[in-house]
Amino acid sequence: MSKSEIMDKTLQNKTNNSLEFDATIPWIKELTEASQENLPDHIIFPKELNLFLRNRIQDLIAENGCLRRTLEEIEDKIEKKKGITETVQILGKPNEIATAKIIELSKRCREQIAEIEMLKSKCKNLEVHLTNKETELENVRHESRYLKTDASSQESTKNNQLKEDEDRVKQLVEKLQQTQIKLYESKNTCASLKQEINKLHKLLYSEIGENVNLSNLLNQSGWRGRAEQIYLLQQKITELQSRLSEYEGTQKTFGIVSTERKNLENLRNVEKERRRQIEDSAKQLRQTEVVIEGYKRKLEASKARIKVLEHELNVAKGNIASLNEKRSHDDHLIETLNNRLKITEIKHEERETDVKNRAEKIERECTNLKNDLQAAQLQIDRLRRRLEEREIEIDKLRNGTVPNIWEIKSRKITQPEEFLNNLNHNSSPHSVRSTCEPNEYVILALAAEAERERLLKLITILNRRLDKERNDIDILSNTLRNEKKKSAKLELKIRKLETERIGIVKIDTGYRTKLPKLLKASDKQMNVEQMRLKMELLQEECLALKTRLDTVQQEKATDLATYKQMLEQVRKIFHEACRSNPLPPIGSRSTITV
Repeated sequence: MSKSEIMDKTLQNKTNNSLEFDATIPWIKELTEASQENLPDHIIFPKELNLFLRNRIQDLIAENGCLRRTLEEIEDKIEKKKGITETVQILGKPNEIATAKIIELSKRCREQIAEIEMLKSKCKNLEVHLTNKETELENVRHESRYLKTDASSQESTKNNQLKEDEDRVKQLVEKLQQTQIKLYESKNTCASLKQEINKLHKLLYSEIGENVNLSNLLNQSGWRGRAEQIYLLQQKITELQSRLSEYEGTQKTFGIVSTERKNLENLRNVEKERRRQIEDSAKQLRQTEVVIEGYKRKLEASKARIKVLEHELNVAKGNIASLNEKRSHDDHLIETLNNRLKITEIKHEERETDVKNRAEKIERECTNLKNDLQAAQLQIDRLRRRLEEREIEIDKLRNGTVPNIWEIKSRKITQPEEFLNNLNHNSSPHSVRSTCEPNEYVILALAAEAERERLLKLITILNRRLDKERNDIDILSNTLRNEKKKSAKLELKIRKLETERIGIVKIDTGYRTKLPKLLKASDKQMNVEQMRLKMELLQEECLALKTRLDTVQQEKATDLATYKQMLEQVRKIFHEACRSNPLPPIGSRSTITV
C-alpha cells in the first residue's frame, strides 16, 4: 500500500462518516437555530470547552504526525526487506548461472583487453609517424631559411608542400585524439567489468567457500552447490515423512475400537463446552450491542457538540483577531505618546538650560555694573583730591603763604552751611556766583542722577526678563502636568488591556462564576487608582504654587533691600561730598566744567 492510497481511503472514510451522521440526525439545523435565537452566548460558547477542544485537536494532530512517521519508517523497512529477499533469491539459484555469467564476463574482458592492446600499438605507430613528420617539418623549415634567395616558384611549391604536411599532421592528430578517447572508454568498461567480476567472485565464495579452487570445481562433473544440496536434503525429508505416516497408519488400525469410545466421550464433552461458550457469547453479544447503542448516542451528541464548538471556535478566533488589532493599535498609540513625552522632556531640559544661562548672563552684567560703579566712585575720589590740591595751590598763589589748618577747617564748616542757606532762600544765580560757585556739587548730583536712571533702566530690563522666564516656566509646568495626566490615563488603559488579556488566557473551571466578581473588583481598583492619581496631581500643583509664592516674596524682599542699599549709598556719597568739598571763598572760581 502506498501513501497516496492510504490518504484516499482515509478521506473516503471521513466523507462516509459525515454523510451517515447527517442522515441519522436531521434536526441539527433546527437545534442550532433555536440555540442561536434563545440561549445566551456564554452558554452556547463556553470558553473552557473551547480550550479543551483546542488542546484535543493539537493532541490529535501530534498523534497523526507520529503515525505518519511510523508509516514511512515501516515502508522503508519493507523496501529494504524486499531488496534482501531479491538478493537471497539470487543466492538461492544454482551456481551454474553464476559460472556462466563469470565465463561471459571473462570473455568480454579478454576481448576488450585485446582491443586495448591493438589500440595501444596503433597509438605507438601513430606517435612514431608523428615524430617523423615533425622532424621532416623542422628540416623543411631549416632548408627554407637557408633557401630564401631562391625563386618565387620554388617558394610557392614549398609552401604548398608545407600546407599539405600541416593538413596531414592535423588529420593524424585528430585520429590520435579519437583513438585516445576510445582507449579511455575501453578502460572504463574494463574497470566496470572488473568490478562485476569481483562481485560475482564474492557471491561464489559465499556459496562455495573461500579455500576452494574454481578450476578444480569446473573439472569435477558431479559437484553441487549449497542450494542444490539443501534442495536434495529437503526432498529426502519429505520422503521420510511420507514413510513415517504410512507406518503410523498401519499401527492405528489395531487400536481403532479402543479409540472410538474415547472419541465419543471427547465429542460429548466438546459439545457441552461449545454450548456453554455459545450461551456466554450470546450474552456478551447482547451486552456489547447495548454498549454500542450507548456509544452511538454519545457519538451523535458529541458530533452535535463538536459542530457547536466549531462555531464557537470561529467566533472566538474573530474576537481574538479583533483584540489583536486593538492591541497593536494601542501599542502604536503608546509608542507615539512616549515619543511625545520624550520630546517635551528634552524641550523642558533645553529651556531650563537656557534659563540658567540667562541668569548667569544677568549675574555677570550685575557684577560688571558693580565694577563700573566702583571705578566711577574711584574716579570721583581722585577728582576731589585734585580739586582740593588745586584750591590749596590757588590759595597759596593768592596769599603768598600757606593757610593755617584752623582756617581750612573753618572754611570746610562754613561753606556747606552757606550753600544750604542759599539753596533754602532760592537765591538767584548772580548772587550765588558772587558768593561762591558750587559747580562740584552740581556735577556730582548730575552724575548720581544719571547713574540712578541707568540703574533703574537696568532693573526694569531685568524685571522684564524675569517675568518672561517665569511665564516660560509656568507654561512648561502646565505642559508637564498635562503630559503626566496623559501618561496616567495611558497607564490605566494599558492595565485595562492587560486585565482583558489575562481574562482571555485563564483556563480555570470555575472562571465563569468568578469573572463578574473579578471585573467588579478590578473596576473598584481602577477608580481608586484614578482618584489617587488626581490627588497626587493636585498636591504637585499646590507645591508648585507655594514654591512660586515663596520665590516671588524672596525676590520682592531682595529688590527692597537692594533699593534701600542704593539709597543709603547715594546719601553717604552726598554727605561725604559735602564734608570733603567745602565752598570756595568769594571771588574764587573752580576750573571744573560740566
